[in-house]
Amino acid sequence: MKPRTLTLLLGAALLTQAPTATAAPTHNAVPTQTAVPGLHLVKATSGPGSPAEADASAECSFGEHILGVGGELVGARGQAGLSTYTHIEREWGTSSAAEDADGTTAQWTLNAYAICTTGPHRQSVSEFSAYSSPSEKAVTVTCPPGTVTTGAAGSTTSGGRLALDDVIPSADLTKVTVGVYETQGGRVDNWHAIASARCGEPLPGLQRVSATSPANSVSKSVTATCPAGKKVVGTGHELLFGRGQVLLDDVVPSADLTSVRVEAYEDQDGTAANWSVTAYAVCANA
Repeated sequence: MKPRTLTLLLGAALLTQAPTATAAPTHNAVPTQTAVPGLHLVKATSGPGSPAEADASAECSFGEHILGVGGELVGARGQAGLSTYTHIEREWGTSSAAEDADGTTAQWTLNAYAICTTGPHRQSVSEFSAYSSPSEKAVTVTCPPGTVTTGAAGSTTSGGRLALDDVIPSADLTKVTVGVYETQGGRVDNWHAIASARCGEPLPGLQRVSATSPANSVSKSVTATCPAGKKVVGTGHELLFGRGQVLLDDVVPSADLTSVRVEAYEDQDGTAANWSVTAYAVCANA
């Protein structure tokens, strides 16, 4: 399969769960604006088709800057998974996905999302794990002193068979942690896990909101919703006890930027483990 950075994964049947929500404290630093200017969502689509791997990039318009990202698989349902949702310095939101080891004849579509603003440019900061081939890796990137991130982003080396387990913005929004597991069958070559953050001065009313599903052994969906008067500027997700048996399907900002939905599927032979999924929405005044 062709080289690529980033992998997301899928599983079995979808069951929406009633989430429990928590919110981290709001950043109280007073920036120059009282609300994020020109905030809007851009979407780009690859497919439908049945490729071994696919990529899509959503681009902010000239003069705009990217704050956060998302990715979405439609029609794969555990036969392919997200391996990437990340932002790059060229103001693009890029997503990548790969079919599982035995592929599928199903037609599926990959969507990439970029959350754009007419506000000031922010710095993309990334940290790479060691280039090796263990069954799991974690890596954390930290924003420069005095800055915070507007969301989390993560990717892996291309080639499939990697589950993007966690892309977590820290509660204080100064760090992003990415966890990756090899999927069933593993890989014999070396690979990276990459954590990325979009760092700058705190946005007005910036805070992290989360929602977590119950822990059980069914595929599931969960949504984190911003408080009234705030909109999504960044995303993230966490799979607890998935360990390569659960594939990430979607990390999707809503069209009106009020929430973030995360979906995950067990792989095609499932798992007896109880696991949960957490959606993260990074919110700011809008």
